[in-house]
Amino acid sequence: MAVTIIVLKSLRYTGWLTFPDLVIKDAKTFALPSMFYALHAALALIALEGMNIPMYGALKRCVPLVNIILSVIILKQPTPSTLIIGAVSLTTFGCLIAGLNDPTFDGAAYTMGSLSVIMQALYLTLVQQCGEKKLLTSHILYLNSCNSVIPFFIISCCTGELHGIYHYKLLKDPFFQISLIMTLLMGLVLNFSLFLCTIINSALTTSIVGVAKSTLQTAVGFYAFGGVTINTLNLTG
Repeated sequence: MAVTIIVLKSLRYTGWLTFPDLVIKDAKTFALPSMFYALHAALALIALEGMNIPMYGALKRCVPLVNIILSVIILKQPTPSTLIIGAVSLTTFGCLIAGLNDPTFDGAAYTMGSLSVIMQALYLTLVQQCGEKKLLTSHILYLNSCNSVIPFFIISCCTGELHGIYHYKLLKDPFFQISLIMTLLMGLVLNFSLFLCTIINSALTTSIVGVAKSTLQTAVGFYAFGGVTINTLNLTG
């Protein structure tokens, strides 16, 4: 969040981006989406402590179904076509099949993952709503970062993570530092892309594009870090 604020302000200073300064009114307008965004990030990390990447990726494919429900309830949009509902339902059903025979099943991790799915669908839906109010993508990204940076910092202090970072044995390792910087910048680009896609298209479109990403993530996850048992039911799902 801090890196995003610095980069956005730098781009605005050089004239590459234009967005208003932070005011309390705008921060309050985006407070709810930021809260759901922060909860999604925290719950996802907690879930990944007890879930392998392929199964987490499969679980995330439930987001489009939740987005359809929220678009009708929150955005008051008409129910999507039968083709869209059928495709999304098939994707969700595949997720359930994949999870039925997960040999590393952890109920708590799956609960946290399911909650992160709901939080993601909520913040994407509210971002779409903000886009309908003509807020720029850069402005939304800036508001989200400003709203999130202090709560994240407080949580890091309370959980002792800052102390852990200070004593991390690879903190001064150049390769680790480069990897960290690249991860932060990719996170910035990811958030900008998510918000831009949601504003131009819809929360449902963004989540369905995420399904395509999850397919690749699942395939890579089977081999990247080990500890994953592949079976017929997983692959069928």
